[in-house]
Amino acid sequence: MRAFAAVALLVISTSACSQDYRLPFNGRWFVMQGGDTLNVNDHMAATAQWYGIDFAKVGGASQRSLTKSSGTAVEDFYSWGEPVLSPVDGEVVAIRDAFADNVLGAKDAQNPTGNFVEIRAASDQYVFLAHMQRHSIVVHAGQRVARGDPLGKCGNSGNTDFPHVHMHVQNVEAFGAGTGQRVEFSAIDVELTSKHFIDVKWPLIRGLFVSNH
Repeated sequence: MRAFAAVALLVISTSACSQDYRLPFNGRWFVMQGGDTLNVNDHMAATAQWYGIDFAKVGGASQRSLTKSSGTAVEDFYSWGEPVLSPVDGEVVAIRDAFADNVLGAKDAQNPTGNFVEIRAASDQYVFLAHMQRHSIVVHAGQRVARGDPLGKCGNSGNTDFPHVHMHVQNVEAFGAGTGQRVEFSAIDVELTSKHFIDVKWPLIRGLFVSNH
């Protein structure tokens, strides 16, 4: 009940950005990091990544497992190779596609985003989708994209523990500069402590299972 109260407070206190955002994938995923305090979101330690979100796909009989088997290789993770989709209408302003995917247990702290796509959704909204698979990105700088358009595949590049999708929105174009922006996701289904909320518009907090409606 305490977790639900925290989410309800966020819904009441949050002003959505000018555009509607969709989840950047299909299927059922778990919110590993999200929210506006350090106890639920490690990204709050970096001003430019405030409100950043990490998503991992889940599956198996319980629809809560991160891996298909032992989890000793990146290919074991349900997230690995999953299409990453544009969460918003906008223009691609930068991509990075050449970093190798890490083996489990290794990180690339020198290149924290790894392979990424950056989208300008508005003059003060720059959306980063990070940790993508090497050579999987199918868009280019200057290209217009719409909500749901394919961008590439989920990988394990950059400063990451295992395959997942990282997303954050800055108010300036340069990575790591400016201030992270809170967004709400529309037309999503949410599971929280076995309670289900269908076709809602919410900001996200760690611990939710989410999918597009």
